[in-house]
Amino acid sequence: MGGCGGLASLSIGHLTSLASLRLVDLPDLCFIEGLSFLQLHSVYLKDVPKLKAKCISQFRVQKSLSVSSPVILNHMLSAKGFTVPEFLNLINCKEPSVSFEESANFSSLRYLSLYNSEMRSLPINLKCLSSLTKLGIYGCPNISSLPDLPSSLQHICVRRCERLKESCQTPDGESWPKIASIRCKEIE
Repeated sequence: MGGCGGLASLSIGHLTSLASLRLVDLPDLCFIEGLSFLQLHSVYLKDVPKLKAKCISQFRVQKSLSVSSPVILNHMLSAKGFTVPEFLNLINCKEPSVSFEESANFSSLRYLSLYNSEMRSLPINLKCLSSLTKLGIYGCPNISSLPDLPSSLQHICVRRCERLKESCQTPDGESWPKIASIRCKEIE
C-alpha cells in the first residue's frame, strides 16, 4: 500500500494469512490495528514518519525487514520479544548516522544492507552483530570508512560508494585492514 495521504489508521488483523506487508509514502499513518495477531514473513516500511511507537513495537517479522527510519527501527529493536530477522535493510535513510539498540536480539541477523542512504557513517556497533555473515552497502556516497566489523562476516559488497570504495583499496586504504581477512569482497 502506498501514496495514500490522509490515511491515519489501518486494520489488518483480520488478514490472518497475510505474509508480507509493504507500506510506502504514507505520511499520515499513525496506527496499524491487528499487528499483534500476525507473524509476517517480510515487512517494508518507507516514509511512514508518524507511525506510533506502540504500533511499531507489535511487529513480528520472520525473514526480512526493510525500513527507511532509524527511529522506527530502534522502536522495533527495543520492543520486548522482538528478534531481528535474518535480513535487515536500511533504505533511503536521510539521517547522517544510525546506531543499533544494543540490547536487541540480533542472533538471527545474517545479512545487513544499506541502500541509497545519506548516512555519513555506518553504525559503530556493527561488531556486536555476531551472526552477521554478509554486509551490503549500495549507493551511500557519504560513507568514507568502515567501523570495526564482526569476525563472523564472510562477504562484503560495496557499490556506488566512491569514498568507501577508495577507503577499501588494497594495500593502503584506511578500511583495508578491516576487510583484508573477509573471504568474499565485491568493491565496485
